[in-house]
Amino acid sequence: MDDGFYRAFEDRYRGSRELITERLKAYLPFLSPLKALYQDHPVLDVGCGRGEWLELLTAEGYAPTGVDLDEGMLEACQALNLPARKADALTALKELPDNSLIAVTGFHIAEHIPFPVLQELVAEALRVLRPAGLLILETPNAESLVVGTNSFYLDPTHERPLPNLLLSFLAEHAGFAKSKIVRLQERPDLREEDTSLGIWEVLAGTSPDYAVVGQKQASPEQLEAFTAVFDAAYGVSLDQLAVRYDEALERRLKGMESGLAAAREEFVTRDGLQDLMDRMHVHHAEQLTVLHDRFNQATEVQHQRFNQENEAQQSRFNQSILSLQQHCSGLQTSLSNVQQNLSDAVAQTEQVRAELNASLGNAHHWYLRATAYEQQLQAVHRSTSWRVTAPLRAVVKAMRWPFQSGKSMAGRTLRKVVPHARLWVGRRPAIQRPVLAVLNRTPWLAAKLRQLHQNAVHADAASNAADPQHGVIDHAPLTERGRDIERALMQAMTKDQN
Repeated sequence: MDDGFYRAFEDRYRGSRELITERLKAYLPFLSPLKALYQDHPVLDVGCGRGEWLELLTAEGYAPTGVDLDEGMLEACQALNLPARKADALTALKELPDNSLIAVTGFHIAEHIPFPVLQELVAEALRVLRPAGLLILETPNAESLVVGTNSFYLDPTHERPLPNLLLSFLAEHAGFAKSKIVRLQERPDLREEDTSLGIWEVLAGTSPDYAVVGQKQASPEQLEAFTAVFDAAYGVSLDQLAVRYDEALERRLKGMESGLAAAREEFVTRDGLQDLMDRMHVHHAEQLTVLHDRFNQATEVQHQRFNQENEAQQSRFNQSILSLQQHCSGLQTSLSNVQQNLSDAVAQTEQVRAELNASLGNAHHWYLRATAYEQQLQAVHRSTSWRVTAPLRAVVKAMRWPFQSGKSMAGRTLRKVVPHARLWVGRRPAIQRPVLAVLNRTPWLAAKLRQLHQNAVHADAASNAADPQHGVIDHAPLTERGRDIERALMQAMTKDQN
């Protein structure tokens, strides 16, 4: 964070030096008895900030020392020649010997450090304090609803709110003999029981800051001097304000109920009730008479005006009636059409619903059949016969594979091989006779080979049209040597014809 940012932030939102100094004076009564117990009065203020507390303690005769990590804050201390230096709070405490201070103070530092570090800081403070020495830790008061839900998070360096019961227990658990919760910044009039409270006072009335003052164990004689300050009450809590608000609200409601009951009782038993009713009756009769006269006058005026404009008004009236009737007739027709359309739509909807139900029934039927078939197929696949015949199915599939598709690589290979095989077998009678015998015994194989031979012949005829160098004898393809001989024969024949 920029060095000057936090000091500017404090100047704007924490308050002026004068305001903070005035607030800090409330802690002087806790330190005052220590002057009588010890001849020297060393105090360490951790997180000293701008140095208001150091300046106040110096003026009161104490010997304070301040430590802080923010150089922007320390510049304010150096400008006033205050005893402050840059150091970590926990490190500064660990450097001190046991029983060396009368007080350790920290204003708005507890909420800036992690809780385990705060525990260690409180334990180190107890170690360096002399008997009856004081630890004072001030922090934002999360008990105030406005602070706990809003203004606490205005400071970007805050870790988390610390409820006063938590901080008080921390001091007691560390070994401090006493701990006191001190609220000092609320409006003074809120401490009075008869002060009128509103909802805003409940939400934000308690002190925005509080402090826990812990005291180290000492002899009863030494602690006796602090009894008055530790027994005093400081500020008001949220619970007290809420209870007082509820009690005041309940008193106001009871007062209103009592007033209403008294007014109702007085009105019902009043001697002049009958006279009041009579006067109201006479007044109403007079009002009715006046209204009747005014009505008669208005009626007479309207009657005269009607007579003067009777014909024109009658004509316009008749036209209006006719137009209204036509409009009503149109509306009735439109309404009839709408009703008819609605009826048709309802009928169509019912029909679609019936068809949908039928479709759903059919779909369910076919789903059940498909499920049954699938179960049967799974049962067949799991059967012993299916597993036993697996090798036979594989052999049949391998035998049928070359003939299953004329477009496969095997089919194309066979179409090319069959014509050559036919010529090769035809030139060798010894092989031709057993092959023909096998084909005669297997008609389906003969038909398949015949079909492949015809497909090869048609394919070669088509290729011959595109390739004039292709051999045509017996529709068998020629080698390169055969093509050379064929071309030589064709040239010789051409010369003889010339």
